Amino acid sequence: DLIAQHFTGTMNLLDLICGPDLLGYVHLGSSDEYGSLEAPQKETMREMPISPYSAAKTASTHLVQMLSRTEGFPGVVIRLFLVYGPGQDSRRFLPQLISGCLENRVFETSKGMQLRDFCFISDVVEAVLLSMVSGRAHGSVINVASGLPVTIRQVIKKVVSMVGGGEADFGKIPYRAGENMALYADISLALDILGWRPSTDLEKGLEMTISWYRRKFEEPV
Repeated sequence: DLIAQHFTGTMNLLDLICGPDLLGYVHLGSSDEYGSLEAPQKETMREMPISPYSAAKTASTHLVQMLSRTEGFPGVVIRLFLVYGPGQDSRRFLPQLISGCLENRVFETSKGMQLRDFCFISDVVEAVLLSMVSGRAHGSVINVASGLPVTIRQVIKKVVSMVGGGEADFGKIPYRAGENMALYADISLALDILGWRPSTDLEKGLEMTISWYRRKFEEPV
């Protein structure tokens, strides 16, 4: 199913839109394509997918690049790290964490020493728009992230403090098998090609995200 969603789906979409009138195409890739490669992850590294999802994403990346090389297709792959912000799927890490804190629950977690790279949604949108209109970006893979590693443990403690509720029981859940303990980006190519760098730091991004979920939490049922 994941292969069909993320690779076959990409093939079908490209088959529909390819043509002389297409000025730009932005494919959303994933940091999971790097697998267990050493951080900071850079676009010149050969991908090392470790799941059907990341394998499908990697195949889609190579498809876009192949079409760009051989047919002049105006495509660019922006490889996203941990995007977050208001309205995110409630099953994702930060929405679950914020909800647990708003409900003042004790929640089980791993030791939380994984290094991760969080990028606020408005910064990601800006990178997408710049990629659409940048001729220099065609055929490229470009990391879109903060470039600043932070441990999951630090993020959990920060959210607990900012919300003023909840408690993490660290170490109760094991790390995932094969989990990359350091996944954060080298974002120098985004600055070089797109003139892009993130403008929302983690503190400000979390403030806006928590405020949104707090309003949803306090809405009458």
